[in-house]
Amino acid sequence: MSLIKGPFTIKWGDNVITDVEEVNPELEINSDEYETIQGNTYEVEGAYKASATLVLLASDIASLAVLLPQHFVANGEILSTGETVDNATGAIDIVPGQCDESAVYNNFDIIACGTNAQIARIVNARTKVDSVDIDGKVAKVTIKIIGEPAADQASMQFFREGTISVVS
Repeated sequence: MSLIKGPFTIKWGDNVITDVEEVNPELEINSDEYETIQGNTYEVEGAYKASATLVLLASDIASLAVLLPQHFVANGEILSTGETVDNATGAIDIVPGQCDESAVYNNFDIIACGTNAQIARIVNARTKVDSVDIDGKVAKVTIKIIGEPAADQASMQFFREGTISVVS
């Protein structure tokens, strides 16, 4: 048995996320227990749900835009409050989802260090703001990663870097 060690690299799609203070992956399995009149108990698994929370120390607009493209407003575009963005870095406008808005999905990877590193992946994930914390020293933004795989796909995968490939 070997330990999976860091430092870890965090990726959402092709984007490397830096200055992450904390990452908390979670796999929930919905199950029910059934008891027979003969005294046996059966546990039947149901739906699986994979998610993670990231606490970002890098909470500048450029960093947030990578993880929250659904809330990014580019230079020259208009914020929900009517102001026009007049800065090359753009702005983040956290507005509830609209009917015509499509979610942006990517795989979310936690990559261990070393050659042929092990990867823990949340499949087909979207993002949302979970919380904002501003203290006397630094502003932190917590992002929730929510896995929404297709019905026939895994919620979470573990594999070695460079050992899987897309089948056409």
